[in-house]
This record gives sequence, structure tokens and C-alpha cells, in this order.
Amino acid sequence: MSPAARLSVVLGSYNRLQPLKRCLESILRETRTPVVVYVTDAGSTDGTQPYLQSVASERIRPLLVGRKLGQARAYNDVFRTLDTPYVAWLSDDNEVVDGGLDVAVRILDRRREIGMVALKTRDVQGPFLGSAYIGGVSETGVLNVNQGVLRTDVLRRVGYFSEAFGNYGIDPDLTAKVLYSGWDVVYTRPVALHHYRDWPLDPSTPEHAALARLHERSLRLYRDKYAGLAGDDAAWRRKRRFWAWFKKRLRGRYDENSLKPVAGALWRDWNNVFLSRHISLLDPWLSLGREFHLRQHVAARLRPERLPSDPEPVEG
Repeated sequence: MSPAARLSVVLGSYNRLQPLKRCLESILRETRTPVVVYVTDAGSTDGTQPYLQSVASERIRPLLVGRKLGQARAYNDVFRTLDTPYVAWLSDDNEVVDGGLDVAVRILDRRREIGMVALKTRDVQGPFLGSAYIGGVSETGVLNVNQGVLRTDVLRRVGYFSEAFGNYGIDPDLTAKVLYSGWDVVYTRPVALHHYRDWPLDPSTPEHAALARLHERSLRLYRDKYAGLAGDDAAWRRKRRFWAWFKKRLRGRYDENSLKPVAGALWRDWNNVFLSRHISLLDPWLSLGREFHLRQHVAARLRPERLPSDPEPVEG
């Protein structure tokens, strides 16, 4: 009999059989933590459903929904049923590397104050090929988590993914909800996921325009929801001004995508430290020897009494 699962992995798929196979195989290959994987399928017609039925087991549980619910709702419907202490959300174009899920579970096991662990992700296909890793800083100074592992009780307390965001922008919103609810958010130090990003490269295509509209819509929703938490933070403003001045002084010596450490961190790490509101300037040294870094912590005085309500969905 297999040990009781400690980690649930939830991922959605629709007509992407080959990436899905790669993702599932990597989870099973790279993960020693007792895990169960839930795959919610929106009605694929490319052979995904027969494949999922053929690999169904205690560890892989297909959910053949058969229709498009929207990414947030599809994930939430699964989240609400889980009883494992930890849960991860992935995309079917991810590949787990170097035991990435196990690293995140170890961090959560050892540090109770950490509510969410970002699975550091490097694109191996698409327009961001060559970046050290992905993850942007929001307008409120939060370093976003694109895919991650978090405590299931934390996920419940913050209300799961926001369905107002629909298919795009749900990850930054969840990051903010966890952080502003009082839990720390960190990144794995090693890369935990490879991402086979299938984005249109030609900006003149309808597909590229549609993606741009989704991106702009998510930014507007996020701005409407969290504008009240941005505040006039003098320390954060000084950090950003110094970093802009320093990068100009460096000129050609600054390479955000370099994989060569500088003073204990990558240039990408330093960029996130200075642009993020809630990461200490000492983080590259405070995190030495640990499996995590880029630790975000919101001081009690900056936390809202309650999380902002979801805004009304916007068109576009």
C-alpha cells in the first residue's frame, strides 16, 4: 500500500497531449514526496482523454470535465476537495526538474511562517528563452508567483483563485492574497520547473493581439483590487530610485539574464530585491545556504484588516 499523499498537484489541460505527457512523467520521475496528481480536462479531442484513462491510478486522477469552465474555476473545483497538507498548481506545459516539488515541500515543512513557495521557473521555449527565470513585480511591489506550492489551509483561508480574473492573472492575485494575509512567500533557490511557453512570436497575429488583451485586462483588475495597498512608501521609493541610478552607472556590465552570481546573487535576484517592496536588501546574505531566497514579508502595519474584494470583471 502506498503512503498517504502529502502533496496534491492540480493542473488543467485542453488539447495539449504531448506537453501533458511530459509534465506528468516529470512529476512522477522527480517527486519523492507521496503525491497525487489531478488533471482536469476541458473536453480535449486530441487523444488526451484516452491517454488519461490509460494512466489513471492512485497517483494520477483524471477529471474529465468535458467543457471549458475557465482556468480559475476549473482549479478551484479541485482545490475544494483536497485533504493533503500541501497543494501545487502547475500548467501542462511545465516540466518538473531537480526534485523541484520536493524542495518546496521541505521548505514548508521546516518554516511554518512561509505560506507559499514559488517554483522557480525557467523558459526553455518561447519569447523569454534565455531569461535566468521568470516572475515579474506588480504595481504594488509584490514579486509574483507563476507556479507554486502552498499550504492547503492557507489556500482555503484566502479563498482559492479569484474567479473574477478568469483565465489570466490568477497567479499574481493569489500571491498578493497569501502575502497580505500574513504569510511569507519565497522562491526556491534552484530552478524547479522548465516552461515550454507556446506563445505567438509575431506581434501582427490575432493570437498575439488576443494575448495582449488578456494581459491588459488582468493588469486593470489587479490595479482596481490592490491600488489601496500600494501606499506612499518612502523606503520602497528610495530602493527603486537607487537601483535605476545604479544600473545606469553599470552600463554594459549589467546583464539581467546572466547566470553568473554577483556579490552572492544573480543580477535578476538583485533586480527583484530592489524593485520588490517586501524583500529585504539583506536577502541575498540572509538566505545563504538555504533552499529558498527572495523572501517576501509584509509588516503587520502594512497588512489590511481584510483582503480587498474582487473588482467587477472588465471587458477585453
